[in-house]
Amino acid sequence: MKTTTLEYTPVDLSRWARKEHFEVFQSFAQSTINQTVLVDITVLLKYIKESGWKFYPTIIFLLSKIVNSHAEFRMAIKNNELVIWNEIHPSYTIFHNETETFSSLWSHYDGNIHHFQDVYSEDVACYGNNLSYWPKEESRENVFFVSAIPWVSFTSFNINVANMQNFFAPMFTIGKYYQQDGKVLLPLAVQVHHSVCDGFHVARLFNELQEMCDDILRLSEEFNA
Repeated sequence: MKTTTLEYTPVDLSRWARKEHFEVFQSFAQSTINQTVLVDITVLLKYIKESGWKFYPTIIFLLSKIVNSHAEFRMAIKNNELVIWNEIHPSYTIFHNETETFSSLWSHYDGNIHHFQDVYSEDVACYGNNLSYWPKEESRENVFFVSAIPWVSFTSFNINVANMQNFFAPMFTIGKYYQQDGKVLLPLAVQVHHSVCDGFHVARLFNELQEMCDDILRLSEEFNA
């Protein structure tokens, strides 16, 4: 198996504003935050159809851009020390109709939405027919997680993970989008660990995602310049 050199920055707990909160939620108050919102993807979906992009990798890219912009979504425990990954990549699910199972596949994120469309397509073409849970040989620790349930919409979604104490990677779940009052709405749920972030950070994530969905044309043009 190919090994990858991972880069991260240790957190100086003595100077971190959330030091006390971190210690509380690592001890007696271990908990996660789960929140589901409806994202207005009307403008985004129109642009995707016009540009020939694919919906799933576009949403994965936007989530990747946000989590890479904020340290609280890139935290992990390495060698009993709290660290921040310098970069984090999406690990997402691919469904297999023939077996009704899925695989977990990751793709490299470099901040360029056009590059990511290509990388995603290449990875799916290469590994999409492999029924293994982890079809890609190279493993990564610095990932966050995205799964999709495109067969049903939902207003709430919750994932229960045992031994969550040091599991800090965000976990996103995407539902089936639908039309309502002239808008196209996408159910999106996220689970994060309370040790490293709070409701404020989750709210900022969703607000930034909505802003990018509304302004996808400018975001795309940034990489064409």
